[in-house]
Amino acid sequence: MRLATLLTGSAEEAADVVQDVLMRVYRDWHRISAVEYVDAYVSRMVVNRHLSRARSLSRRDRRERLVAVPEAGPSPSHGVAERIAERDELATALASLGRRQRAIVLLRHVDGVSDEEIAASLGCSTVTVRSQASRALAHLRSALAEGSRP
Repeated sequence: MRLATLLTGSAEEAADVVQDVLMRVYRDWHRISAVEYVDAYVSRMVVNRHLSRARSLSRRDRRERLVAVPEAGPSPSHGVAERIAERDELATALASLGRRQRAIVLLRHVDGVSDEEIAASLGCSTVTVRSQASRALAHLRSALAEGSRP
């Protein structure tokens, strides 16, 4: 659910994506259970479903909505207001990325999926994954640095 929320930028859309994927996982469990890394496989299914939905929704000129990113865990060194501000800033920066770049960054850094697996799931080369990840991270660094300036 966290990956889907980060990808979609909306808790409601994330729930729809996860529900679609879980129905497919249930239907095809006999085949999916034989895969070596089931978690990575299901994560790829979430990304692919999101990209498919995003393509159809973008045809209708959908504007991305931002929501608070689900919290990974408490951070004792920061107050609640600071954590919320940081999450909102990160959500805004992630939303400014393209769908493919956002998927690459989240799969690589949140789910720990290898570049080869990302390339296979997105139907592109490993070099493309690495270059898109590099550009996305540069954009995120720039966006977050601008947001931290007074």
